[in-house]
Amino acid sequence: MNSRTRRLYFLIAPLLLASCMGGRRTQETITRQWPAAGINRVEIREVDGNLSVEAGTPGEISLVANVEARGFERKRNAENHGYFQTVISGDTLRIGREHEHVIVRIPLFGRNDVTVNYALRVPPTVELDLKTVNGRIATRGVNAATDATTVNGPIDLETSGAGVVSAKTVNGRVVAKFLRTFQGARLKTVNGSVEALLPSTASFVCDLSQVNGDFEASFPLSIHSHPGSRRVSGEVNGGQYSLKIVTVNGDIQLTNSSPMPAPPIPSTPSVPAMPSAPAAPSAAPAAAAPPST
Repeated sequence: MNSRTRRLYFLIAPLLLASCMGGRRTQETITRQWPAAGINRVEIREVDGNLSVEAGTPGEISLVANVEARGFERKRNAENHGYFQTVISGDTLRIGREHEHVIVRIPLFGRNDVTVNYALRVPPTVELDLKTVNGRIATRGVNAATDATTVNGPIDLETSGAGVVSAKTVNGRVVAKFLRTFQGARLKTVNGSVEALLPSTASFVCDLSQVNGDFEASFPLSIHSHPGSRRVSGEVNGGQYSLKIVTVNGDIQLTNSSPMPAPPIPSTPSVPAMPSAPAAPSAAPAAAAPPST
């Protein structure tokens, strides 16, 4: 081993050791509550972590944040111990972090040092603006407008349909279920399938586009093919709102989410009455007694 190789070896060895050690790992759960009065919108910004939001009681917003950290020094006296921020600005509650704790490392020798998975309960009427980079986004029961964006992860949304919905990812599927009505939606991914479930009464203009994949729709639509891509368009129930779905590599499924009515129960034919048995013949009259002598 010559001197130049030896110097290179001594330079790389500490980096390899540091990448293996990665600092001390910690796990922590942080819970927060806020009165919901005056808060009409919730924003979450995350780098590494899942975002889950469910409808809760009208008067309170609650948060459970599960933190996994490596090489990050916990700040005991800081809000949320320094892992993320929570700020109320006007009628908006802002939660999370964007790039405050991202450490730039040599490729293949590390990653982001903090992962935060958020579970939030909000009133059903609160608008949502949810963004992460590496993580899943899921909502359930929130009826207001929802904007969900991730890069690496699926998106699953369930809503009454009273608000406009936007969902966008790069690597992951998108599922949006509208339970009672439909006010418009834009669903987009690059590598993944897209499924939209709408009630039979939904009124929308549909524009679906894909490159590689299959279409399946339970609504009447027309198919238009173009070189390098396929598009499906149509108007359903008068076409009042817009539904736009885009994917490159994945299937598109447009489903009628209204349950099919149960078939009527066939009536049981009545059983004909049994004919009554003929009456038994009456007994012969008794013979008269002979006259006495």
